[in-house]
Amino acid sequence: MLRVNRILSLRVLLLGLLLLLPQSGLAGQERYAGLDQLDLSQLLAPPPAADSARQKKEIAELLALQAKRTPAQAAFAKADEERSLIRFGIMFGPGFTADKLPNAVAFFEKVNKQGDELTQAVKKLWGRPRPFVTNPAITPCVTKPSSASYPSGHTVFATVTGVLLANMVPEKRAEIFERAHQFGLNRMIGGVHYPSDVAAGRVAGTVIAAFLMQDAEFKAEFDRAKAEIRGVLGLH
Repeated sequence: MLRVNRILSLRVLLLGLLLLLPQSGLAGQERYAGLDQLDLSQLLAPPPAADSARQKKEIAELLALQAKRTPAQAAFAKADEERSLIRFGIMFGPGFTADKLPNAVAFFEKVNKQGDELTQAVKKLWGRPRPFVTNPAITPCVTKPSSASYPSGHTVFATVTGVLLANMVPEKRAEIFERAHQFGLNRMIGGVHYPSDVAAGRVAGTVIAAFLMQDAEFKAEFDRAKAEIRGVLGLH
């Protein structure tokens, strides 16, 4: 029941956030969503303050994940450094490859380039140090990023990709969202993001995806990518 209430609360929050988004279309523009169209700093709460009780709790959680991190988990987290549609192919089998999905791969690269631009803007605004900078006892098993920590760019990528892909392949909706969730968890297992970074990335990614789905030009490219993916998967 608690989980259901949390999901309902998140949906209400997202609906409220969407009311703040500009409603003008982006047809004819090379970029689906520009910084002038969507300002995540107006939609996300600031990160927990340094030395706050919440941050200390998050550090403890990361240290606990690190203490029980297995070689297999470390390898999975390392592999998930790659931000690409094909990393979602684990559930689709060996046929889900870049050479068979050129249009879909290009589509998601374009989408996630925009998401990264939006994310980097708020990372610079808040400048939250990475967990391993704040606490040297945290030893990452993935590449140490040089950018700020909040929100998690990998989680934004995974959430945007997951939302769009789930709307292309609704037959695998639950598995796709679970895969997107794992991307964020792997950033914590990897020791490079706080839980609140990942939570903010999920909110930001959902808002970005919802914003994009309002645009006619985006929808046309979405439909082409969808047709290619469903064709490769043998879905009609």
